[in-house]
Amino acid sequence: MGTIQIKRGVAANLPTSAEHGELLFTTDTKKFFVGNGIGNPLSEFKNASEIVSLLAEKSEHGHTHTSIEITDFNTAVDARINLQKGVANGIASLDASGKIPTTQIPSTFKEAAVVGNIAERDVLTPFAGLHVLVQDATADPTVETGGAEYVYDGTTYKKISELNSLDAVIDWSNIQNKPDLVQNFLDFTDTPDSYAGMAGKLISVKPDLSGLEFVDQFSGNLDGGSF
Repeated sequence: MGTIQIKRGVAANLPTSAEHGELLFTTDTKKFFVGNGIGNPLSEFKNASEIVSLLAEKSEHGHTHTSIEITDFNTAVDARINLQKGVANGIASLDASGKIPTTQIPSTFKEAAVVGNIAERDVLTPFAGLHVLVQDATADPTVETGGAEYVYDGTTYKKISELNSLDAVIDWSNIQNKPDLVQNFLDFTDTPDSYAGMAGKLISVKPDLSGLEFVDQFSGNLDGGSF
């Protein structure tokens, strides 16, 4: 029986192209090639073991791409950002002035306002937790003079302090449960009642330790004794 032999030769002599469907075989490296038309590179056949080896080297996650190499990357990212704007667990958006809207900021961190009077306070757009310093709050019947500070509770403004209270002068007689104030030595309970006739005398503790008394200055001699 005859044999059919395809075009063959050593790899060094392998042509760079061949007719469409033409088979070629390298006798030294044992590889098959098929032609893709004159002028077009040959296609190399891989056997099963070679395919397994190539797949083993394939990386699912071990390679990287720049954003330019990814189709519609910018469009996809922009869409994702828009979905996350101003929603729970998302990202804050910016208004026309480049600032985060107050609706997306917890009341604890929102701004405070300073206005001249109650009328200016009442035209603000309040939110729960808004602090307003009114410099002239006398339109509030509870404020006699000066300014006051208010906080909006979500329904109405609540006064939390008055500015004139910082300058209040309190008379000592109007303080409740105040400590006794002793201004004169004779006011102490354990001291003599009068200075009359006590000029030049010294103050001494009584022998029974019950208080203080005036005594004459010592005018005698001191004798250290002998041994």
